[in-house]
Amino acid sequence: MNRINAPFEKELSHFPEEGRDHLRAMIKNGAVLTEEGCEALLTTLEIDLEQLMLRLLPLAKLYASTPVSDYKVGAVVKGILRCKKKAYALYLGANMEFLGQALNQSLHAEQAAVMYAWQRGVKQVQAVAVSESPCGHCRQFLMELEKSDSIRIITPVKQAKKDYRVQFLPELLPQGFGPHDLNRETGMMGNQTQNLSLRLLKANDDPFVAEALNAASQSYAPYSDNLAGCAIGNRDGDIYIGRYAENAAFNPGVSPFQAAICCMNMDRIVKRNEIKRVVLVEKKTKISQYHQTFQLLKSLAPEIHLEYFEAE
Repeated sequence: MNRINAPFEKELSHFPEEGRDHLRAMIKNGAVLTEEGCEALLTTLEIDLEQLMLRLLPLAKLYASTPVSDYKVGAVVKGILRCKKKAYALYLGANMEFLGQALNQSLHAEQAAVMYAWQRGVKQVQAVAVSESPCGHCRQFLMELEKSDSIRIITPVKQAKKDYRVQFLPELLPQGFGPHDLNRETGMMGNQTQNLSLRLLKANDDPFVAEALNAASQSYAPYSDNLAGCAIGNRDGDIYIGRYAENAAFNPGVSPFQAAICCMNMDRIVKRNEIKRVVLVEKKTKISQYHQTFQLLKSLAPEIHLEYFEAE
């Protein structure tokens, strides 16, 4: 169960009293502000959606876990839901770092917000607000998304007449290299077909393992075919799912374990994150998620055994 803490309440003090319940509801819903909540806040605050996304960035930064840099970044994604084309919601994300691990294991705020939105059913990302100008790594990551050329990037502007800037992704990444350059018809979140035929090499009727298998079937791996999914169970009995997401440039991709950790982190403002069980399922090809997952798990919960299953 999510709990509201003092830093969150402090940030709420910057909002009118009549709008704070919608923000508290967002936290209880797992760092998601529904369309209904958005519309209510837009009316109360008398601002537009882009300004609201900027106003939410300090809340997003509260989720950051930065034991290496102590530099917190927040992001907010506007995502179109699968159930209704016009329905939308806002999804928060924050950067994550891991002690004892190489820096490339870190998850950037934009990646966290996009992965969190994707795994909660978002069909298309229309806009991303971020507390700092996106680095090249994140620009490349966003380039992989379907209809990336129409994604609006919203960033604060200091000491200027206007308090924020809106740019389309191609402005930030001219002559970008993406999935279409590798002859892919769609990008991530496009009309990709789930790999429903994916099955375990050795039959297993454990529902927890089935969750990881289902995540693998919905992963995005057009360059290696290394379909992979992860399930994390915590000591409260919650289960968090992660899907693998590749990138045309390879490095900005997100592993299924990173994605699951992201979902666990964004689910609660008070961070306990006591991992009890981790299952990794993958279709092993020229690459594998096993070693990276094993190493990262050892730094987070060294006493937990990584349960590994191959699929085909």
